Amino acid sequence: MSSRRCVVIGAGILGASVAARLASAGMQVTLLDRDQPGRATSRWSFAWLNSNDKAPRHYHDLNHAGIRAWAELAPGLGGDAWYRPAGHVELASAEGTPELTARVGRLTEWGYPARLVDPAEAARLEPSLRVPAPGAFFLKEGYLLTEPLIACLVAQARRHGAEIRTGEPGRVTGLEPGAVPRVRTATGVVLEADEVVCCSGRWTPELAPIPLVPWRIPGSTAPGFVARIGPVTPPGPVRLVHTPELALRPHPGGLLHLEAPDAAVDLHTPEPELDRWAGELLRRAQRTVHGLDRARVVDRKVCPRPMPTDGQSIVGRLPGTPGVYVAVTHSGVTLAAHLSRLITEDLTTGTPPAPLAPYTPSRFT
Repeated sequence: MSSRRCVVIGAGILGASVAARLASAGMQVTLLDRDQPGRATSRWSFAWLNSNDKAPRHYHDLNHAGIRAWAELAPGLGGDAWYRPAGHVELASAEGTPELTARVGRLTEWGYPARLVDPAEAARLEPSLRVPAPGAFFLKEGYLLTEPLIACLVAQARRHGAEIRTGEPGRVTGLEPGAVPRVRTATGVVLEADEVVCCSGRWTPELAPIPLVPWRIPGSTAPGFVARIGPVTPPGPVRLVHTPELALRPHPGGLLHLEAPDAAVDLHTPEPELDRWAGELLRRAQRTVHGLDRARVVDRKVCPRPMPTDGQSIVGRLPGTPGVYVAVTHSGVTLAAHLSRLITEDLTTGTPPAPLAPYTPSRFT
């Protein structure tokens, strides 16, 4: 098994994690990406480590294991540069309190560290809040800084002999399944492998018949909207914060990363409307936390996300397609460390691990 050749397509957080694990396990790995590693969806992700409201129970358990997997991996992979287990404060409106209370109760029963908090404790946990309100605290949640993390993963893969091809040499134009699957790149090179693992996120359907929410069409729910603002006057927020109208977390360079549940944009939204939304998120953040009196919008982005049509991860061999393995999920940041471990076990032992059973592509056939 140690001499098996594996091509991993996509160097986002999931593909980079898979490449690093497979190379560490002794596989001959080639990692391909049409851009530099981590420059697509992973770069703009909210990067929230959580299993906060993920159902059914098996999907919650998978994500909870994902949180633990990053905690285990961080000490040996330069975690000081990218691992932020800061906790998460969620504030609730009067209308939203019953749902939050029920959610915290359910999560507690499932062994997930969560508790309700009053306004005084919310203010103590996150002193930057302007108007503390009742809510909840999720103790073990946090976030990742995806760019330095992916750099660490790619470096680890290289140390174990992986080859990294990016740009045109890494852009895949064809995938031919078979006893010896072949991957064709934009430069005309054909790579033969024993295993091909497709971790190409929203581009996966171009290579494999996987049902994702279409992301290019007007009105698609797959694109998300991100605004980054700053400067933040210290101390600024230290944890993730959710309110009914805003999600925020610290971002490198003295910035905040902002998202909003009602920012309905797509790849066809006009630039003036995107500017309006960016300004609206800035105003919401200024109402939510201290330290933003001089802040402005530094960057904004419409970022399509890989969203399986049934909301669940898709991980496993493509039915009737020898040598082709697919891994695509909307929860890539939370799951990458754990899924890469399970995928490596699957490919090196030939026995699919039990936790992957609900997520195989065969469920769509």
